Amino acid sequence: MTPAALLLAALALAGLVITSLPVVLLERLRRRRRLFSRGPRGRASAPSPRAASTPGRPHLSILKPLKGLDDGLDENLASFAALRGIDYEVVLSVADADDPALDVVDRVRARHPEAPFVLVVGGAPEGRFGNPKVERLVAASRVARGDLFLVSDSNVRVAPDAVADTVALLDDPTVGCVSNLFVGAGARDLGAVVESLHLLTFVVPGNVLAAWGGVPCVVGKSMALPRSVHDSIGGFAAFGDVLAEDQAIGLAVKEAGFRVLLSPVVVENVVERRSLRRALDRQVRWGKIRFAFSKALFAGEVLMNPFPLALLSTLLALAGGSPWTGPLASFALLALLVRLLQASFLARLCGAPLPLAGLLAVPLKDLLQLATQVVPFVSREVVWHGHRARIGKGTTLLETGSRVRLAGA
Repeated sequence: MTPAALLLAALALAGLVITSLPVVLLERLRRRRRLFSRGPRGRASAPSPRAASTPGRPHLSILKPLKGLDDGLDENLASFAALRGIDYEVVLSVADADDPALDVVDRVRARHPEAPFVLVVGGAPEGRFGNPKVERLVAASRVARGDLFLVSDSNVRVAPDAVADTVALLDDPTVGCVSNLFVGAGARDLGAVVESLHLLTFVVPGNVLAAWGGVPCVVGKSMALPRSVHDSIGGFAAFGDVLAEDQAIGLAVKEAGFRVLLSPVVVENVVERRSLRRALDRQVRWGKIRFAFSKALFAGEVLMNPFPLALLSTLLALAGGSPWTGPLASFALLALLVRLLQASFLARLCGAPLPLAGLLAVPLKDLLQLATQVVPFVSREVVWHGHRARIGKGTTLLETGSRVRLAGA
């Protein structure tokens, strides 16, 4: 077992190097505002469709799909009531007139009567799109007046200047899409802590590495694109039958000849309470999405989770009575320490305070994550918003014909 143990230790060592790199890159992005960018700059010919737009500050339409009562929905919406530095509207898109989110909308609008909120109920053909979020975006975009679109999930909370800082990157006519980093906020139980740590120690570094490598990695929690670019790629409706509409949009924007940027702005993804099962189910679903885009890249993600590899190398050496057991155990302890330091630095750079209890939960999160990383290799089925479906190529949703009842889907 010694060769296998040493191989795992080597993979863990490589993983520690790889997971330390995003910490350095994030410092460059956040503090120095140096973007990672590939692609054309300042085209001399074939000017952008936006070149003919009217002068002056563009109008922004924030498209916000709503369904049910997300954690902190009241304050999430209120954070969009008084944004600074941008002319904007917030288009709140709800499918059903009985949706409980509407009561929250009414309360927020009563407290902030000056807020530029626009409410859409229905407005898109029911059942036409396999992805219900896309259905809400299509309905919202039909009434939106803006030159720019910002897609913002219902569990996102922003600082007053965050949106203006994000869309300012679209002033460059070669930029077709901008997405924000996001971190968990408000965790009050173990499931929420695990989900927030997953965002901080895996999703954030993954996005930073992808941007540095020139690979579009767009997460639709908070993403902006000009209306002209939206129209040139077929609009949101063109992505109605894929699960990962955000990443598909990013790839389409790049294919259309525009750059896709990662913004230095970090927004909050409010998650206060989660069952541990629900938190892990979400990790599994996201893993299946990435697996559908690239099996090879997904397999390589094991290097983004080095502590379990170091621990497994120690256990293998111990089981085989290897003379390397002592050194490998010391290495596993070192790997754990490095992971804790990485989490601490990432939290500080993202402006997301990490309490001691959250920091101590990092090794548990890493071990649970390893278990979720196995699932996409044996199952392509997901349960999402009450529907059971299989994920095809490019995350196309292949219906199985069954519907299930979910709590808090």
